[in-house]
Amino acid sequence: KMNEEIRGSNMDLVFFKDAMIHLLRISRVINMPKGHLLLVGVGGSGKQSLTKLAAYIAGYKYFQISVSRTYTLNNFLDDLRNIYRRAARLGQGIVFVFTDNDIKDDQFLEYLNNVLSSGEVSGLITREEMDETLSELSVKMKKEYPKR
Repeated sequence: KMNEEIRGSNMDLVFFKDAMIHLLRISRVINMPKGHLLLVGVGGSGKQSLTKLAAYIAGYKYFQISVSRTYTLNNFLDDLRNIYRRAARLGQGIVFVFTDNDIKDDQFLEYLNNVLSSGEVSGLITREEMDETLSELSVKMKKEYPKR
């Protein structure tokens, strides 16, 4: 069904017992609040494909940066900022895939460490943007939970 709905994501997967077990593990972790995981294995073993399928099953958006020769730290921070905005304002779950090939600058890893350890990157979102997002969310929350 995913191949029909998402353009350009034609995946031909062979599901053997271990692949199904890994798919269940990935699904379980990404459905947990603040769930994140590190998948380690040889290239071509299906880590990204299973993660993409687990994201689809959960109804999450799959996001992976596309590193080019001109991709800089500012581009990376913009991508992180967009991920945070989408998650906060739209309330949409996002699976962010970052591979060893995406490490163009060592600072990428420092920022990802902050994301994984505390959930925030200092200075990523300005105070004005934060206030705007909080005001949007408070209106939505009051509609959904009027007694709070």
